[in-house]
Amino acid sequence: MKRLILIAALFFSFQSFGQLLSGTAVESGRVITSETPLTITYKQAGTVTVEVAIDRTGKVTSAKVVDAEGIKGTPALMPAQNAAKKLTFTPGTGFAKFEHARVKFTYVVE
Repeated sequence: MKRLILIAALFFSFQSFGQLLSGTAVESGRVITSETPLTITYKQAGTVTVEVAIDRTGKVTSAKVVDAEGIKGTPALMPAQNAAKKLTFTPGTGFAKFEHARVKFTYVVE
């Protein structure tokens, strides 16, 4: 039974692992180009949504936690915010000077 629960949890976790949710960057067709993991191993399970600002080169210039489900405490939110700062997006001069996007990170228990 434990194995079945673990398999189900992993299946549903993989379905909801980090996602590019919304924002002007999404509307412009930008995608994440870095291989920064959108899954974080931690003591708690849940999701954290981070809003990022992206410049024309595709670099994240700021990141701010805007939502957390199942994750409590500022220290627990920092891994998602730090990972968001490492993301890179599609570069190009055809994009606005700065665009925004919301990225969801999934926390899984160690």
